[in-house]
Amino acid sequence: MLGATAYLCDVESRGGAFTYWPNSHHAAHRYFLEHPSHLDGSFLYIEGFTWDVFCDNPKTGGTEFTAKTGDLLLWHAFLFHNGSLNLRSSPRTALIARFDHRDRDDPVFRHDVPEDLWKYWAI
Repeated sequence: MLGATAYLCDVESRGGAFTYWPNSHHAAHRYFLEHPSHLDGSFLYIEGFTWDVFCDNPKTGGTEFTAKTGDLLLWHAFLFHNGSLNLRSSPRTALIARFDHRDRDDPVFRHDVPEDLWKYWAI
């Protein structure tokens, strides 16, 4: 899945910025290679689940993506991310979309975690 965020106004640090953990998509990919049935979100119901499994460095804190009006951020769905708290007086205004593969409802495709993280990203 491809995530896209288009910014309609500037977003400063501590202003609700998209926050991500660099290279975390690799840790998530390793997890889903081992547990493909968890792609449906069932990992949330595992006793003792911790978000650390998707990120090699969760305690270091994420990196904020501060944006200018008109910036477009494209991100892999496996990227460990969150929005920061908006401690500023201006709202974060953005359009956020997630795009699935056309075969997402095919039961074989739905649980396919390819060895190549970018296999389905061809245009």
